Amino acid sequence: MRIKSIQYSFITFFILLGFCLYYLQIVKGPLYRGLSYRNSIRLLNITGPRGIIYDTKKRGVALNELSFGVFIVPQEVEDFDAEINALSEILGVSESLLKRNYKRNYQAPFAPCELIRDISKRDAIIIEELKLDMQGVLVKEIPLRRYPYKEALAHVIGYIGEIDRRELFSLKSYGYRVKDFIGKAGIEKVADNFLRGKNGGMQIQVNNRGQQVKVLNVREPREGRDVYLTIDAQFQLFIWRMMRSEKGAAIFMDPRNGEILSLVSSPSYDPNISLADVLNAEDSPLLNRAIMGQYPPGSLFKLVVALAGLESGKILADQSFQCRGKLDIGSGEFNCWNLDGHGNMALRDAIIQSCNVYFYNTGILLGVEKICEYAKLLGFSKKTGIELFGETKGLVPSRVWKRIEKGEGWFTGDTANLSIGQGYLLATPLQVVRMIACVANGGMLVEPHVVKGVGETWISGHKNIRLKIKKENLDIIRDAMRGVVEDRHGTGRLAWNSYVTLSGKTGTSQVGGDLRPHAWFGGFAPSENPEISFVIFLEHGGSGGDIAALMVRKAMEYWFIHKK
Repeated sequence: MRIKSIQYSFITFFILLGFCLYYLQIVKGPLYRGLSYRNSIRLLNITGPRGIIYDTKKRGVALNELSFGVFIVPQEVEDFDAEINALSEILGVSESLLKRNYKRNYQAPFAPCELIRDISKRDAIIIEELKLDMQGVLVKEIPLRRYPYKEALAHVIGYIGEIDRRELFSLKSYGYRVKDFIGKAGIEKVADNFLRGKNGGMQIQVNNRGQQVKVLNVREPREGRDVYLTIDAQFQLFIWRMMRSEKGAAIFMDPRNGEILSLVSSPSYDPNISLADVLNAEDSPLLNRAIMGQYPPGSLFKLVVALAGLESGKILADQSFQCRGKLDIGSGEFNCWNLDGHGNMALRDAIIQSCNVYFYNTGILLGVEKICEYAKLLGFSKKTGIELFGETKGLVPSRVWKRIEKGEGWFTGDTANLSIGQGYLLATPLQVVRMIACVANGGMLVEPHVVKGVGETWISGHKNIRLKIKKENLDIIRDAMRGVVEDRHGTGRLAWNSYVTLSGKTGTSQVGGDLRPHAWFGGFAPSENPEISFVIFLEHGGSGGDIAALMVRKAMEYWFIHKK
């Protein structure tokens, strides 16, 4: 009897055990499998801070700020709609926005999906306090880029944005990942490999409620390298404020080494805000006119023709041509800007008064081949090599080019137009200022650059080329350029100031139709030992001796008062 009782007890125990196993494995199996699946190890990415961009005086022009973003881990959410509703009320944004961001940013069930970024610190604290009731919701720190000089430096610094598919395809082997931020323009793009920090990460164990159990491993992020520019940010801001109501470009460069002190393109954009509103704007604020814009350089090109004439021996400095206000070439009539004529003109006065007829005659003596030779020698029709994306190379037309592109022969009238910087000739403002710097520094064609150093390393070895141009010929040109500003007949006398001697050349390039001509003013200062060269270009700005000359005056006064 006693043995039977023990047997019944064992049978009952095994029946109960079998029932429990059935209940746990069959009935409750899916639940516990889900809980076990979610009791896992999570990898949290820690973004490496981006390097800072500084100007030449170590003022921060691209900075990092800490912001907060809300993320959700899909596999840990039990009631998605309820949590979205709760977040909507806390953040004061619509549920549709959060759901739209979720749909766009979703990658995998275990991957944190971004719902919104740049929330207030107060909202971040509230969400953290409710973390136990909002399973799968995370608040993460997100580095935010801030540009204190806004539109003034946008075309130099650029901006960053989320990596797109095309960029990811080409850069994945370099460590870039989905959702990484990458430089999209300017120095942010050029120096992205240096500026970009190395991401770290945290390996943590979480329970079935998504709560952290313990930290398993931590790899600290590494900050990117800082970049130092040649730009003087305060000078840049001054030039921008002067240019902001115009459409054009202004460049100021050290002619001795090619360091860009200021590079402004107007209109511009604010890289701190969304660029959606400016992408299709009619005035093209994203276009960097200083390096991308291609325009006829007008009378500034007369400096090239003058040097070509002197160097080739086709003209002498004291050789004169008679200007009666026009010159008949074939069946055409080519006017001087002074329809009454300048009278008898030698080279110096022809530059000072910008006489077209003098340069028509000089250009015809030289011929198109010689003009093209010296234009290319002085850097036209090729990129300067500045460290900014999108630079264009302009155009120096030739007989062969016209035959191929236009299906026509080259005429003497084409040479006359080329001689005064018109016709098919196109140049960027950066090419023009480099040519002027070459005149200023005694024949050195410098490589313009905006980056001075990266981290602890200062950059050197720029490709400066010493041209075989006679000093006496450069002296003749420089003396005439000084007269442009100081002579009572000079076209650039409005640029004269009492702070520094100034040498310059005006340009007024016709664009056809009823449109106002483009205005140019280029030059250097001081006249004796130049330390700054410049060009100001205004689209449809009229005469180069008017607004552009006044801008040069203000810029030079500011620079020589504040440069220390």
